[in-house]
Amino acid sequence: MCARWNIPADDRRDEVVVTMLIRDEVSIRQGGAEVVVSRAQLTDLADKLYFLDLAFRSDARDVVEALCGQE
Repeated sequence: MCARWNIPADDRRDEVVVTMLIRDEVSIRQGGAEVVVSRAQLTDLADKLYFLDLAFRSDARDVVEALCGQE
């Protein structure tokens, strides 16, 4: 493990722990669930999370709901 960031829990979700791993991976853990992302995947993941953050901040809930309905 190289570095670790803790994102505090809120009233609905547990704390999120983001850990940079030595083998060029990032672990994202919340409660009992863990996702390990390779360095090659990290840029795409960061782009998507940034987009979602902007959508929620600009009160574009209908955009998020439309995207979620495309599954």
